[in-house]
Amino acid sequence: MRRLGDDLRGFWERFRACFRTRTRDTSEHAYWYWRGQLTMEDGRNFANIERRLHGGDGQALQQFMSDSPWPKQAVCDQVQAEIAAHPALQHGGVLILDESSDKTAGEESAGAGRQHNGRLGKVELSVTTVGLTYAHPATGTWVLIDGELFLPEQWFSAAYAERRHAVGLPAERAFASKPELGLQMIRRAQARGVPFELAACDDLYGRNRAFRAGLDAAQLQYAAEIPSDTQVYLQCPKVGVPRRRHTHGKPPTRLRVRSRHVPHEVRALARSGLTTWERVAVRHTERGELIADFAVRPVWTLTATMQVRREWLVTRRDDDGRLTFVVLNAPETTPVQTLIERSCWRYFTERTYQD
Repeated sequence: MRRLGDDLRGFWERFRACFRTRTRDTSEHAYWYWRGQLTMEDGRNFANIERRLHGGDGQALQQFMSDSPWPKQAVCDQVQAEIAAHPALQHGGVLILDESSDKTAGEESAGAGRQHNGRLGKVELSVTTVGLTYAHPATGTWVLIDGELFLPEQWFSAAYAERRHAVGLPAERAFASKPELGLQMIRRAQARGVPFELAACDDLYGRNRAFRAGLDAAQLQYAAEIPSDTQVYLQCPKVGVPRRRHTHGKPPTRLRVRSRHVPHEVRALARSGLTTWERVAVRHTERGELIADFAVRPVWTLTATMQVRREWLVTRRDDDGRLTFVVLNAPETTPVQTLIERSCWRYFTERTYQD
């Protein structure tokens, strides 16, 4: 307990360079903000933190968070650098994509728009951030290492020109979907040397075939949830350009499945007699041991450009009958137990957002 104050000071020393420019040093405000978040039981807003801990009225902290020129990415880069340098985190890490939405009262906030708010479970006027979590299950480590504000497409229209200027949106910023933002952050972490074995995500990202293909092209393994109506093949289909059947008209140029293999919805597969279930204990949780029925099988899917890809399909059936479907691009020799464990790693992003 006696060391906690010194630990906080040391933490601040490691990060204070992120809040300096050539002409200004706002790192002191970062220290008071962190200290308020960690030591105050309630009322942790700018005014209360500064009033209780520093004798101010909150304007300095508000200015620090709203208008100071320090870049968010510098803080994320420092977090990632510390992970990359930690000896215990060199193997067994996972990156997890998820989003967090906050309801907003007006449309003037950057990125505000009517969009699905996961916290409320409905479409609402909200601001959404795509976040990237690093988790290391073996050591019980999880931390948010990157994030990007999602800007709905209308924010780049001519009608929003004044609004973009008012919130200080960089001129080079262009529209990017949530999967595109997620792929950018994962590649950024890869380039900075963050050690991880795979990327995990929910079905918002997993349903995007270009996102999965992008991870595959970067030689990254993934465990991606997919919707229940996703179609897969149980045998490798043959894809090609159909033969020309008539002498008149243009010849076929688009790729098609030419074999007689038919696709199956993963939901229908789970409810058919083609699926064999196994009862597996995955890990300990706060409410006891996580035990569920799992089925693992190889499947073949098609990319948006009609390329055939082999993936593992892991289906989970909870005691209440809820089904979850995860596809992985792990090697063919990967043990079934490993596939099952990795299909459940997305759990750690919830702990990150709680913290």
